[in-house]
Amino acid sequence: MILLPSKTIRDTVLQQLWPSNLGVIRLFIHALPNYTYLSQIVPQISMPNAEDFAERMLTITNSLWLQDAEFNSICQTLQANMIKC
Repeated sequence: MILLPSKTIRDTVLQQLWPSNLGVIRLFIHALPNYTYLSQIVPQISMPNAEDFAERMLTITNSLWLQDAEFNSICQTLQANMIKC
């Protein structure tokens, strides 16, 4: 998991890496209170830290099939976008 500085940077990185099939995804789309199917077990209250985490987090695969060159490509994309922040 990587926590990016902003939602905008997260979206830009995801837009660039999603079509590459390198295993970069958003694991948490929402904070827990925002999943309606959990409403019976999760309090429906504001959770700013969870909301912020869901907005800025990306997951990078830990698959054995991800080659070093592919991982480096992910890192280069992240570094290129971090400079813009």
